[in-house]
Amino acid sequence: MEQKICLDTDACIEIANNTRVGEKILDKIENYEIFISSISVFELCLRKYNIENVEFLLRRFNKLSFDDVCAKEGSEISKELAKKGKVIDFRDIFIAATCIINKCSLLTLNLKHFKDIKGLKIITS
Repeated sequence: MEQKICLDTDACIEIANNTRVGEKILDKIENYEIFISSISVFELCLRKYNIENVEFLLRRFNKLSFDDVCAKEGSEISKELAKKGKVIDFRDIFIAATCIINKCSLLTLNLKHFKDIKGLKIITS
């Protein structure tokens, strides 16, 4: 089965901004099935710059919805992190939960945000 990769918002921003890092990410993912979480869609649509490039990304990549199953997974992740004294933004928890439920690896540039989440497969660029 082909590996599914979900791009974190930071990776999408690099691609939208046409940076070297963004080019490296595109090279790395060219042979995989690529997704963006609905949480990243929200974050990307908040942008004030490169909106056309963001719209292109949104058309190009598949979307993963944040649903009840993801919400329950997110609550478990949040409780587990709290036990360890770790705090991360709820949006990152939602993205991680969406990846876990949909059996996607997460390509992120923010390893520190996600490294303590059990069951999350992380790819760094």
